[in-house]
Amino acid sequence: MKSARASLWPIVALLSVCIGALAQDPAPTEGTPTPSSTVRPTLPVSKTWPLASAPTFPDQPRDSIDSPSFPDPEYVKLLDYTLAFYEAQRSGKLPADQRVTWRRDSAMDDGKDVGLDLSGGYYDAGDYLKFIFPLTFSLSETCWGGLEFFEGYQLANETLYLDRMVRWGMDWLIKAHPNNNTLYVQVGLSEVDNNYWGPDTSIPLPRPSFQVNNTHPGTDVMADAAAAFASCAMLYRDKLNDATYASTLQSHADALFRLAETAMPQQVYQTVVPAASCCYASSGFVDELAWGAAWMYKLTKDPSYATRASRYIDQLNAPSVQLNPITWDDKTGLVYILMAGATAGTADNHAKWQGLSEQFADMTRHAPKPCSFTKGGLYYCNGNSGDDSAVVAANAAFALHLLANQMANSEGSGSGSGSGSTQEKIDDYRSFALGQINYLLGDNPLKTPYIVGVHPNSPINPHSAPASGGDSADTIDTFPEKETYTIYGALVALDYNAPFNGLMAYQVMSSAVSPPYVVIPAGRPDLPPILNGMEVWQIILIVIGSIFVAIAIGAVICYRKRHQIRAWAASRKQNKYERTTAAAGYGNAMKPVRAGAGHGTGGEPTNRNNNQDHVVNNLAVPPPPPLRNQQNRPVPPPPLPPREEPMLLQDAHRA
Repeated sequence: MKSARASLWPIVALLSVCIGALAQDPAPTEGTPTPSSTVRPTLPVSKTWPLASAPTFPDQPRDSIDSPSFPDPEYVKLLDYTLAFYEAQRSGKLPADQRVTWRRDSAMDDGKDVGLDLSGGYYDAGDYLKFIFPLTFSLSETCWGGLEFFEGYQLANETLYLDRMVRWGMDWLIKAHPNNNTLYVQVGLSEVDNNYWGPDTSIPLPRPSFQVNNTHPGTDVMADAAAAFASCAMLYRDKLNDATYASTLQSHADALFRLAETAMPQQVYQTVVPAASCCYASSGFVDELAWGAAWMYKLTKDPSYATRASRYIDQLNAPSVQLNPITWDDKTGLVYILMAGATAGTADNHAKWQGLSEQFADMTRHAPKPCSFTKGGLYYCNGNSGDDSAVVAANAAFALHLLANQMANSEGSGSGSGSGSTQEKIDDYRSFALGQINYLLGDNPLKTPYIVGVHPNSPINPHSAPASGGDSADTIDTFPEKETYTIYGALVALDYNAPFNGLMAYQVMSSAVSPPYVVIPAGRPDLPPILNGMEVWQIILIVIGSIFVAIAIGAVICYRKRHQIRAWAASRKQNKYERTTAAAGYGNAMKPVRAGAGHGTGGEPTNRNNNQDHVVNNLAVPPPPPLRNQQNRPVPPPPLPPREEPMLLQDAHRA
């Protein structure tokens, strides 16, 4: 991080040059990658972190986003901040060079319940739980970004901090994989931890340790951990020049992927560890098997892994190509891109993978349902972005930058699905990714960079128990009014920052301008109130429009059903008429008039209104209106026919 005070900058710059030359990066040895001849000299960057909680910012915004130098100092700072965020998330015994000095040693007894040392690693988010599933994905993304955009880390003098960030996580994963048949996947209970809101010195107990193994497998977490070990083994082997550590990581990758494929039954890990359902329940395991196989192929170049990755992807693509947004729970899109790059120049079905990659990227940049672009341009997917909007957009940007880089570095790789030349696709993918980066860094309706500590408009109260300074879960939203410590670079959760690491490294190595927030003044603009992401006038317009649409639909239906409606209305009218006449005394409906029926007390038949009931097919119907002569006088009814004598019951014929 740069010093916040301009008066100290010359001293800090001089010291950082000297210290950086001695301690930042080891001298290159044989086989160590070095920057290309086109890479410009790096700027000195101070790694001294402030003890004070409140960040300081320039008094006035800049006049333009033109970068004052290369690499851009703001992107260098952002890369430094996002890696330092992980130092704020460390668990266990903290090292002497810990930059986030308001954190303390914590959870030192983790694993003692199972006779192991499971201290260390990273807390998942703003609490004190540790989960394998999001951690392994975060490490895989970070190591992939390190492999692809390593030049950015070099330019920013951040290779040492990349090493420290990855190694802290991988060292704990090694502890969590104590033998070839066992993997610990969680430490702590949500029902205990989520009732605590306080410093890291009083984390509540118990903190049980949960495992999956060869008799009670968790296929998804085993394969995902294998991918993390394999991807980071490549980073240490090919970029960080630590062959010994790379070999250790590869041995764990081999064992875990073998376990994921052979331990039966294959199943999601919350089947064995129901406690994980609170926070990181898996929706399936086939995408993790494909992800693990793809990384094993990229690491070893063994064609059998390419065959397995293809088989798993075919299972996922059986109904149709999977175009779901990339999350810690769904790596399918990244598998397409990873295999497209890994198979370039080989006979391992590169055309298939390139086609799938471009199809996924083309759909992503057009954002079809359930995805869309918000009014400000954020890539947003219903069902995924509701709670995690920043990371869904960052993952999409990261994926398309990776694909664009692979296509730019590989001749003839634009032969996949879709239209347009290779260069047009590369430009489109990079344009999409840059749009999402700019949105996260302030180019949005709220003029807010969603990175803690980089601007006066940055979030100041992220969900973080150790940073808050609070002491009660009952007052989590009200006390303290402002958090005691600043988590620089935070997008709040581990998997949030993982794609951001790689994106900032890419910006360091490629951007000729500064982030959008450098020209934004302090203070957010006054915006109309919104409901569920929509402005009030939009909701009113939708309601009125819905009413008109409903009326129009009703009118069309009535017109098409007009004959049935008329028949129904006539039937209703006839039924009403019959009930009215029956109530007025015109007969006994549904009964025939028998001889001798209806006699009055004098023994003579009663003649209601000078008429008799008329019976047709045993149904009583109202009498016809009286006939009238030419003088309009009522015509008397015809005489009644002679009445037969009633038959006595005893004379009736028996059937």
